[in-house]
Amino acid sequence: MPRFKWSNTVRGRMAIVMTVSNIVPIVICHVVLCGLHGFNLVDLLWYIPLFPALALINWYLSGVIIVPLTELISSTNKLASMDIRQRLDVDQSDSSEILELRKAFNRLLNRLEESLNIQCQFVGDASHELRTPLTSIQGYTKLLQRRGGNIDQQLLGEALQTISDESGRLIRLVSDLLQLARADAGQPVIAQKNIIDLRQALEGVEDTVTVIAPEQIEVQFILPQRPLWVLADLDKLKQIFLNLTNNAIKATQGGGKVTVTLRSNNNEAIVRVIDTGIGIAPADQQRIFDRFYRVERSRTRSRVYGGGTGLGLAIALAIVKAHGGSIELESELNKGSTFTVRLPLADREELRKAGKEVEETLPVLE
Repeated sequence: MPRFKWSNTVRGRMAIVMTVSNIVPIVICHVVLCGLHGFNLVDLLWYIPLFPALALINWYLSGVIIVPLTELISSTNKLASMDIRQRLDVDQSDSSEILELRKAFNRLLNRLEESLNIQCQFVGDASHELRTPLTSIQGYTKLLQRRGGNIDQQLLGEALQTISDESGRLIRLVSDLLQLARADAGQPVIAQKNIIDLRQALEGVEDTVTVIAPEQIEVQFILPQRPLWVLADLDKLKQIFLNLTNNAIKATQGGGKVTVTLRSNNNEAIVRVIDTGIGIAPADQQRIFDRFYRVERSRTRSRVYGGGTGLGLAIALAIVKAHGGSIELESELNKGSTFTVRLPLADREELRKAGKEVEETLPVLE
């Protein structure tokens, strides 16, 4: 049996339900009053004009009921060709359901506008960061093309070194953007997790930092005697702590000190990266984990890896969250900063699955 288009609309379905709900009690009352034996086919003639009359009345009434809904549909359709910053009008005289629906649409538009602004800002910042090294590479490449074989060796060496440095910066930037894109898409930002000793990650960072850190800055790692087991991606943890330690070194002036400590508390492993550097202003602390956000350039010095991309802390935050942990900042201008990373310790069941040796060396938490 074909279905008419009007029967698929809310108004049509309301009219049908209302008509049926009207007819059923009328028929019941008729049967009760006349009795089954007094009911004859002639009485059915009264229902012939009654059915269409009820249907028309209910069609009209259902149209009146859904007027706010049709207005809402019209308003939302206009949004497709309007500025996303506009909002639906909220009329307090509307029914509570329609009023809440309008408010829900406006909340959704607020989220969409916020996401769009973040995306536009992200694209603008990424374009700027990509343009800077590319411009430098292009400039030195054109210089080498113009000079040809007449370029002196010193200038040639400087040009090639700059091209190499800026290419490396581009590679790091693209890699960082890829990690954040995966996190935004809900894809895992970490590889396979394994039971690892957190001291192993920090010892790897210590080996790197002690080689590249300036001699006038003291770098100290304070690690416990017993292992602290976590279920984690070792390479990603190294990335976090190397980034935090590198930032601490950049912010610390000659004669200062950077200290990295590891301890446990209840079911958490706590890593603190403490520096005696320039500190971070309260206004900057609110945005320090935002993408491409960097503290005023004059207050930091890039001595270890060259210019940063402003993505390191955003990536660190994403990785820590992927491990079920948290990262916090405490800082005071001209006194230093402390970044605290908290990671959940592996439970006994995870340690048993990892092997007998791990279980036997289960640390006594302090």
